Amino acid sequence: MDKWLVKTFLVPALAILAVAGFLIYGNNAIKITRFRISVDKLPRGHAGLRIVHISDLHGKEFGKQNRRLARAIAGLEPHLVFVSGDMINSYSDDGSAFINLLNELEGICPVYCSLGNHEQIARGTRADLYDRFIERLRKAGAVLLDNERAEIEIGGATLGLYGFTAELYHYSSRSISEIWKGAELKEQDIVDKLGRPRDDEIAILLAHNPKYFQEYARWGADLVFSGHIHGGVVRLPFLGGLLSPDVTFFPPYSAGLYRSGKTTMHVSRGLGNSVIPIRIFNRPDVSFIVLEP
Repeated sequence: MDKWLVKTFLVPALAILAVAGFLIYGNNAIKITRFRISVDKLPRGHAGLRIVHISDLHGKEFGKQNRRLARAIAGLEPHLVFVSGDMINSYSDDGSAFINLLNELEGICPVYCSLGNHEQIARGTRADLYDRFIERLRKAGAVLLDNERAEIEIGGATLGLYGFTAELYHYSSRSISEIWKGAELKEQDIVDKLGRPRDDEIAILLAHNPKYFQEYARWGADLVFSGHIHGGVVRLPFLGGLLSPDVTFFPPYSAGLYRSGKTTMHVSRGLGNSVIPIRIFNRPDVSFIVLEP
């Protein structure tokens, strides 16, 4: 083959195919990340409570009826599944992808969900679709915590599960302007919607936006489960996630575990995409968390 043809056409074509393959794999190959979290109030005889945490599906399908994603979750044999919001895309989705996942997970373990900003946008702009989605979610057996508390007694410990729905203006980064003065979430905003956690429980907070970790800690959460940041979209070695949905570069809480006093927060890298339809070095995330005393 002529060297000129190779340099002009074949090499660029192979490079394009390699990049395309890298992107397809990186956006569709599920990665299971594993963590162990110590919890003061967990009885010593009850180590090993298994939790799967997912977030930000945004209507994405992993295999027909989301069976590939369901198999990945079921294979971890969780006691509980937590979903910390953005199950749907507010502008292009009826929620069927998430409902399919719930149907495939039927009978495996309880599933608890909180709302993200996309559900709230849909509630305000596509109310009929939102109401139908919530009806289907509950019919499929999931428990939705919309500024609500659920209680689980397990191994002599009380788990108080709280789903916190922040107002949409709390998601903006524009609080420096006069119009947005006061838009930052405060501890009292959580108290107003959820009250205070009980002293005798392990307080678990499902709160979509990890930006307000310090306020969640002040409120009294023992464990926080968040998403929203999509792992920073692009993950860079030693630097972490590049960008948050509110256009903050190098957001402080992009993925993994963070601690403040007695509070631990886990941030999921998420599964799907929203405004930025791509992931780089940031595969879709199923997080497996084991609690220990």
